[in-house]
Amino acid sequence: MTPTVRDVLQASVVAMTRPIPPEAGPDYAASRIGIISMLTMLAAQEAEQCAGAAIKENADIRAVLADAAGAYDAALAGRLSAAAREVDEDLGVPALDAANARLRGLLIELHQAVEAARDTATDAKILALYVRMAAGRRM
Repeated sequence: MTPTVRDVLQASVVAMTRPIPPEAGPDYAASRIGIISMLTMLAAQEAEQCAGAAIKENADIRAVLADAAGAYDAALAGRLSAAAREVDEDLGVPALDAANARLRGLLIELHQAVEAARDTATDAKILALYVRMAAGRRM
């Protein structure tokens, strides 16, 4: 599971409000504050770019799904076409992440069909998309 910004910030609040046991000592307290600070900074970086990264990634996945929609069985093609026509109307991070999860699931299903069909051209497009997706989420 990848924690969301909300998860990290909520855990930080819990950690900051929990008393430090007296036997833990000052080194423990300093380490705890350092880790909370680092997590908070990472959450801030993620908050700055997560919506934009999700919007771009969703569009990139939809483009690959649209390109491949007609090449496979009717049931898969229908779901790929429907997903490719979707638009991210709710730009809140939870909605974008939910759409991204659905699209990734379809992309995996498409990739399985592509590999089974030995479609090297579409396989190369999907692998290139995976590389772009990873780069877009890098901090």
